Amino acid sequence: MTDKTLLNTARIPVRWGDMDSYGHVNNIIYMQYLEEARVAWFERVGIAMSGAPQGPVVLQTQHTYLKPVVHPATVVVELHAGALGRSSLVVEHRLTTLDDPDTVYGEGYCKLVWIDHRSGRSVALPEHLRALLSVT
Repeated sequence: MTDKTLLNTARIPVRWGDMDSYGHVNNIIYMQYLEEARVAWFERVGIAMSGAPQGPVVLQTQHTYLKPVVHPATVVVELHAGALGRSSLVVEHRLTTLDDPDTVYGEGYCKLVWIDHRSGRSVALPEHLRALLSVT
């Protein structure tokens, strides 16, 4: 990941139940960590995630698993600004741990499209979000 503007950092404790039979965090749980970090960021910048008539939906997620995370740990998810389109945005991510911040355990991106929930059609990104991301 190139040097991009940091949008949010989330610290998420690894639960014992996040582990799989291989003794590390199950691959699908990483997607939940990334979702938690994105939702926290959206809420912090004033984007309602429940009951809003418009909002983000995931179009594509890509994650490269570089090193397994094992319990006990606290995952640190950094979200970075990526490409910005008319109705879409890319949020890049990097995953480390609190105890080992210099090791990247995973990285990737999520492409989101803003939709009108009633019609199911894409709409322009909210102006305040576009302004925030254009500054980054």
